[in-house]
Amino acid sequence: MRRIDRRIDIDPSLSRGDGGSTAVTMIFDPDAVAKDPIVFFAWPGGGYNRRYFDLQLPGRPGYSQAEFHAGRGAIFVTCDHIGVGDSSIPTAALNHSQIAGINAATAQAIIADLRNGEVDAGLPPLRDLFPVAMGQSYGGLLLTHLQAEHRVFKGVAMLGWSGICTQVKTSSGAGNVPTPAEMRDAEALNDGLRHPYRRSFHFDDVPEEIVAEDLRGYPARIGVPVPSWGTPYMPGGPHFAPERGPLGPGVVVDEAAAIDVPVFIGNGEIDTVPDPRAEPAAYPRAPDITTMVLPRSSHMHNFAGTRTILWERLENWASGIRAAWQAEQQAT
Repeated sequence: MRRIDRRIDIDPSLSRGDGGSTAVTMIFDPDAVAKDPIVFFAWPGGGYNRRYFDLQLPGRPGYSQAEFHAGRGAIFVTCDHIGVGDSSIPTAALNHSQIAGINAATAQAIIADLRNGEVDAGLPPLRDLFPVAMGQSYGGLLLTHLQAEHRVFKGVAMLGWSGICTQVKTSSGAGNVPTPAEMRDAEALNDGLRHPYRRSFHFDDVPEEIVAEDLRGYPARIGVPVPSWGTPYMPGGPHFAPERGPLGPGVVVDEAAAIDVPVFIGNGEIDTVPDPRAEPAAYPRAPDITTMVLPRSSHMHNFAGTRTILWERLENWASGIRAAWQAEQQAT
């Protein structure tokens, strides 16, 4: 398995004059990559960085979604939003559309390099690659903007994100827990096992040491150890002041309605989507919609004991829409 870290320069016009760069990691098996590979782009949720999709937990193999897909011939590109992880932190406040525009430019640069054979000596030019993307939680919000406004991908997967109304659920899956701004118990926030989001984010069978490390101090994680997959900032960085937060109805209703490629909707048994089976209505122009509920999983699917079920479904979905697209191209 090969990992290549890249930094993509940001056009200052996209970052309100700041410039800077975004960070990505490409994970692939040079011996397995096909001539027409699926290229997965993946953006994490709020409070997380690109390593959420390539979890390397000491003594606990099998948590890397990137390795799962790369082992099946795909190229998996994990991406940091501007303002989080290893990407630059802007000094100007950017809105959702501007952050999504930077993400789109990042993906377009990687796609161009892959097509031109400029990524790695072990990869020939991949003229027939098939780009799809996934966004988890807040990453789904930004992916919705990206695809609606820039139309980069052949299919998009919204994981733990609603095109209708995103809410953080209680442990029973009904109702809401307080938003981060409403939580005042610093002691509980800094004790991951007592965090108000514990069952919202992690099902009961997730090892306690993982839960504790993941939720300690979430979402800001200021003054506490930050896990390798975490970040103290939301997408956009510390100056981010969005026109609307991610929670509540109608945040991306117009953008979701503009998406005209296949959509995969994936959620845990306890997640942030009030009614997963109602979600297809948010994408009236999508020609193909798949929805699934991952059993014994909460919002952070890649920590769930059942995570490979979701990964397998995503693999089959991407392969299926690629086959349908190829058949359509041949027919025309």
